[in-house]
Amino acid sequence: MNVLKRFWPSSLAGRLLLTIALALLVGQLVNAALLVRAQREQALDRIAAEASVRLIAATDRLQQGRPLRERFGGRIERTPGFRLRRTDLTPDNPVQPDMRPVPALVSRLEAILPSYGVSPLAIDAALMPAPPRARRVDRLAAEIGGRNEHPVSQLALIAVQRPDGQWLSVRVPVPEASVRILATIIGQTVILYVIMLVPLIWLTRRIARSMGVLRDGVAQFERTQEARRIEPSGPSDLADLTRSFNAMSARISAMLNEKDVMLGAIGHDLKTPLAALRVRVESVPDDRQRERMVASIDDITRTLDDILTLARIGRTADAPEQVNLGALVEMIADEFRDLGQDVALEDTPRIVVPLQLTWIRRALRNIIGNAVRYGQRARVSIAPRAGHVAIVIDDDGSGIPDDQIERMFEPFTRLEASRNMATGGTGLGLTLARAILQQHGGSLRLENRRGAGGAIEGLRAVLTLPAQ
Repeated sequence: MNVLKRFWPSSLAGRLLLTIALALLVGQLVNAALLVRAQREQALDRIAAEASVRLIAATDRLQQGRPLRERFGGRIERTPGFRLRRTDLTPDNPVQPDMRPVPALVSRLEAILPSYGVSPLAIDAALMPAPPRARRVDRLAAEIGGRNEHPVSQLALIAVQRPDGQWLSVRVPVPEASVRILATIIGQTVILYVIMLVPLIWLTRRIARSMGVLRDGVAQFERTQEARRIEPSGPSDLADLTRSFNAMSARISAMLNEKDVMLGAIGHDLKTPLAALRVRVESVPDDRQRERMVASIDDITRTLDDILTLARIGRTADAPEQVNLGALVEMIADEFRDLGQDVALEDTPRIVVPLQLTWIRRALRNIIGNAVRYGQRARVSIAPRAGHVAIVIDDDGSGIPDDQIERMFEPFTRLEASRNMATGGTGLGLTLARAILQQHGGSLRLENRRGAGGAIEGLRAVLTLPAQ
């Protein structure tokens, strides 16, 4: 199965052409098998016809009291001490146990002989090897002055038991299988491939070209979320699909633009009153109440910032810049260490990757912040891998139930049951981090670290980024 997957094309055009080619090949193999079978049946018919004529003629001569002579077939080809075609009358069955029986030949003779007045007590037929120097005379070739000198490898020995108990037998050369059938099948296959596959290659390449344009348009829309019209081409079905995609992408882009405008307005309309409220709160004389009110306003502001950030991901026009990933992570780790957090970074070689620095910094802060908040400490390592770079962040917390890990990426989802922002955050950190990694063509995965006994020793976050 792995070998089949290795050679199975990944493209639609390749799979279509290979499937048709294999179907044609299987069809030709079946056709070849049927032709070979028909050739064998024809050979048996020829042997049965010749044997029947000779047996009927010999029976007539014996009934007339004439001596048994074999002159069937015109010119008789002989080898020293052996006649290629001969008719014998023996007291015993000449068919030996070591010969290969031919039941199909017996059934044919049973259908032919009685209709010509020959009703034997028994019929037996088998194949026997021909002598080394035996030659088959091609009657048609002899009539036109030619001669077929192909060796005869087998003879059919047919014996019938007469009413007096004696066995009347004839030997008939078995026609050799013609190699013309194989040559015909090969020629037919080549012609079919040329007639069918050449137009199909042209058609599939045209379809593949149109699908490639549509695929690139979809990928571009996925990256930028900006609608760009794709010129319809190819068959009508594919052209209709392209037009539908153009209309859909235009509607989605318009909705996203409206969403950005709406969120921008909401952010402006909310942040201004929140700033004014923060100023008014400072005049509250009760210190405890003032601190609670300030904390609530700060929580609302952070939640609003996270929502606006999540809405803007993928819509930024910032171009990626070459960033030393190790230096960036070291700078973020220093920020946490300055706040008294336990964050360690393993030595890493210089790895430069294209990043949108502001967004990646936000994602790394969210993941490392979760590690030190819920797992007491964060151990960070960076390793280049095949085609990408992996940032691994381990903590020593209690982990996350396996069936809850994927749910943690949903917005506003928190394992911590309370809604206290100080202990659980907004529930958008992982959502933002994954969205930022996906925007860069990477991914974010969470998994529990388990010890030798299977117990959870902490949580591991694996961030991957394309190397180039």
